[in-house]
Amino acid sequence: MKRLTKRQKQAIATKLKILEIAFGLFKSKGYDSVKVQDICSAADISVGAFYHHFTSKLEIINTGYEQVDALLLERYASKTHADYRQMISDLMGEGGLLLEELGWPFVSEVYKNLISLDNKYTLSENRPVYLELKHALKCGMDSGALEKTLSPDVLAATIMRLSRGAIFDWCLNKGTYKLKNRILEDINLVIPIL
Repeated sequence: MKRLTKRQKQAIATKLKILEIAFGLFKSKGYDSVKVQDICSAADISVGAFYHHFTSKLEIINTGYEQVDALLLERYASKTHADYRQMISDLMGEGGLLLEELGWPFVSEVYKNLISLDNKYTLSENRPVYLELKHALKCGMDSGALEKTLSPDVLAATIMRLSRGAIFDWCLNKGTYKLKNRILEDINLVIPIL
């Protein structure tokens, strides 16, 4: 693997700093209230530096989703999974917990702005969370514990839609219930995981 140069490391650090500050501002002030200049001032960078890393404020949403997925997969990888049920429960349950930690006002802003994005990372079949879910389903089918009535692709896409629906409902209900529990209960209606 090729080592990163000092300049490349600095660019990554700056991008992560912008993301962290932007999400903090979005969470405290609301996405629509935050201007690019606010992010730049808080991050102590120029507007030009912002646009070197991001094409728009909206792009931060997509990039942020990728960062949330990276954190989710790190938590998921740190666990031992006895079978496909536990793999799915851990993966989707941790996702629910992460969003609960971010809070429903912030997640609502993200969901509102996802509609405006052309590149919808959340829908990608190459999204690492989707691929891990598909892998878990395939493990269940290969072991004979899960029937092969539907393909892992169809089941994974269905579970992802159910999860997005649960997240949207949680936001509409202003976070009045445990998102992790609702996601797992909804998935359990499709395949047995609980």
